[in-house]
Amino acid sequence: MQTLIIVGHPTPAASATQQFLKAAVQDLREINWHELADVKNHFDQQQEQLLLQKSSRIVLQFPLYWYNIPNILKRWQDQVLTETLQAKLAGKELGIVVNLGKAARDFQLGGSVGFSLSALLSPLAAMAKHFQMRLLPLFVIDRFGYQTQEQRQHLLVAYQQFLELPQPATFAQREDWFLAKLKEKKLQATGQQQQQLELIEQQLLARTADLADLQAVLHPVKEDDEAHGR
Repeated sequence: MQTLIIVGHPTPAASATQQFLKAAVQDLREINWHELADVKNHFDQQQEQLLLQKSSRIVLQFPLYWYNIPNILKRWQDQVLTETLQAKLAGKELGIVVNLGKAARDFQLGGSVGFSLSALLSPLAAMAKHFQMRLLPLFVIDRFGYQTQEQRQHLLVAYQQFLELPQPATFAQREDWFLAKLKEKKLQATGQQQQQLELIEQQLLARTADLADLQAVLHPVKEDDEAHGR
C-alpha cells in the first residue's frame, strides 16, 4: 500500500513535532513524505494530482492553527483539488494527523475550547465524502513539547501503526506488526541486544497465543448470545 503524507506545515524544518514524525518514517516502506513548504509559489496541479492518484492512503498532516488548517494546506486544496479528481480518488483512504498546542481534553463540550476536533475538522470530512474517500479515525498529537521520552516512544509506535496498518487496527494486527518489526530488528542486532529482542519476541508470542485461546473460549458464548437475542 502506497501512503502519501502531505505535510501542511509552513515551516516543517523548525517544527520539533514534524521533525520527530519525519524521523519516524525513515525506515518505513512505501511511504512518500511530501512537504508543501517545498513549493515556493504556485503548486503544480498536474504533479500534485499524480501523487494523489498513485497513493492508496493519503494523510493530511498539520498543526491546528486558530481552530483550522494552516493557510498553506488550504492553498494546496484550492490549487490542486478539482472535480476531475472525483473518480480517481474514490475508494482511497484519507487520514488526518493533527497536532495540538492545547490539551486534547479541551476540545469537547464543557472544555476550554468547547468544540470537538471532529466538529472543527468537519470540512475535511465533507471533502472526503465529496471525493468518495474512506475517512480514517483522527490521529491526534497532544502537546508534543510537553511529552516525556516514554510518551514519545508510544507516539512513534502508534504513528507508524497508523500509517502501515488497516484502520482501525485490531489488537491481533498490532501484535503481528510488533512481531514483524522485532524480526527485522533481530536481523540487524548482535550479541546481547539480539538476546533481549528474542526474549521480547517470546513474550509477545505467548500473549498472542493467550489471546487466541481466549477468543476460542468466547466465540461459542458470543454465538449463544446472538442465538438468544442477548
